[in-house]
Amino acid sequence: MLAVDKMMEYIAYFMLGLSLNLTPCVYPMLTITLSLFHGGRAESHGQSFLKALAYVSGITVMFTSVGLLAALTGEFFGGLLQNFWVLFLMGLFIIALSLSMFGLYTFQLPAWLMPQRRALREKTWFEFFLSGLLAGVVAAPCVGPVVLSLLTAVSQTGDAVYGAVCFLILSIGMGFPYLILGTFSGLIRRLPKSGAWLVWFERLLAVVLFSFGCFYILIAFRWPIIHWLIPATLLGGGIYLGWLERSNRESRKFEIFKRVAGTLIAGVGLWMIASWMWTYVDRGVVWEDYRQGVLDESREIGEPVVIDFYADWCIPCHDLHKSTFTNPGVIRALERFRKVRADATRLDNEDTKNLIRLFGVYGVPTVIFLDEAGREVEEMRVSGFVGPKEFLGMMRETGLLPSSDSEMLTNA
Repeated sequence: MLAVDKMMEYIAYFMLGLSLNLTPCVYPMLTITLSLFHGGRAESHGQSFLKALAYVSGITVMFTSVGLLAALTGEFFGGLLQNFWVLFLMGLFIIALSLSMFGLYTFQLPAWLMPQRRALREKTWFEFFLSGLLAGVVAAPCVGPVVLSLLTAVSQTGDAVYGAVCFLILSIGMGFPYLILGTFSGLIRRLPKSGAWLVWFERLLAVVLFSFGCFYILIAFRWPIIHWLIPATLLGGGIYLGWLERSNRESRKFEIFKRVAGTLIAGVGLWMIASWMWTYVDRGVVWEDYRQGVLDESREIGEPVVIDFYADWCIPCHDLHKSTFTNPGVIRALERFRKVRADATRLDNEDTKNLIRLFGVYGVPTVIFLDEAGREVEEMRVSGFVGPKEFLGMMRETGLLPSSDSEMLTNA
């Protein structure tokens, strides 16, 4: 029975890793993978599989190493995202690559990163492995909320072998689609190497890469407009792809396709902007910045506390504040709590770092509750995004929300 439970647990980790491919920061990995396996000579599926396996192994090693390091050392996940120059230079590099895909100029990357410049058969497995490491770095900003839950579980067991296996399975799940894509790279090579649709698709990837580069720039400068990046990208990208992009205006059918696709994309972005502006009419939960001594003050007067660990570069953090903490039921449920926000965007504040170590926080978003005596209600720790209904349900199950107060759950 224990073996079956363990197997189901590992399957869940695999599916969790697979689901990471649906996050926005993973999209640029598609561009890297297509460039790696497109344009080489025909070869057997076995040869393609080995090279794809080397590529996925790079992704696996990156995530397993970072995850285990964070779990075993107790360091906050996402340390690379604390350095201004790392963020700024990475953003400029990705924007430069996207401008090349827009056709503004020819951007020559190193041969090991863009194998289409030379025959695929000349590439070594180690070079594919290094490319996988790079792809893992590109995807890093979106995996924090998922990985931090696993980090917590590993740290509680203290079993390094168990932690290594868990992170290995998680990263294999994430790399599995790229293993399939690389193995059957012959299908990619059979695609036309030119044509209006291929140019348009390259422009689409350029829009994605450009927005991703802007994401790094925004979090480097800590500009507060980062949560508007996705709808702005959809709106601007849809207008560009549907109405301004000039590839093959001679084909009437393709022109209609561009117009319809671009309008739909822009429409989604416009809808997101309108709905978010309507949401922000209500300020939602009002937080006070964390400072040393604030928890002692609340404990002395018997006041319960909710602490939100947040970072500007964390997309799910913005989703949590935009969707959950603006909900009327959640606002009412948190009225009796002192609401404190700990900003982990840059860990240059010793008080914040000490708070993170005190409560064993491995990543963001994390929301913890303290009772009147200052003790954490461990069952109520929130890791990652949860919707308002789930959030209120958790509060009721842990006794933080009276079960008789069903009006809050109705409002959710």
